[in-house]
Amino acid sequence: MNNTILVTDDNMLDNAIIRNYLYSERYSIVSAVNGREALDLIESRNVDLIVLDLVMPVMDGYEFLKEFSKTLYYKEIPVIVATNADDPENIRKTLEYEIFDYIIKPLDNINKLIIANKIKSGLKYRNTLLELKKATKLIDQLSSNQH
Repeated sequence: MNNTILVTDDNMLDNAIIRNYLYSERYSIVSAVNGREALDLIESRNVDLIVLDLVMPVMDGYEFLKEFSKTLYYKEIPVIVATNADDPENIRKTLEYEIFDYIIKPLDNINKLIIANKIKSGLKYRNTLLELKKATKLIDQLSSNQH
């Protein structure tokens, strides 16, 4: 099963750099250019991880995180912020939403390797969460059958 990654970035070059790397790693990719499109895709697709820029038109990354935190998927889909917004206040604001990780652009060769590692770690985290959820459900079923 290929993991599906949602790349949300209005900068077409950065979006393409991330997508091209992910294609080479055989991930399935969906793409959005703003937070509103990303929310719509999450509702209609099975997304395993989100790579999110913060500075975008229509709905920026902060607004996306605020709306995303209200969904059922919030605790299950890791978000990796990849942005030029590198001041401490921006980082603090995003960490309030319990994002999985944060990387500063530009996506040069070093940062591409770093984001690749973060994506792999995020997907392992997601898979562990899903396995834990299945195990918990099974335990609940078994304990209810005992009563």
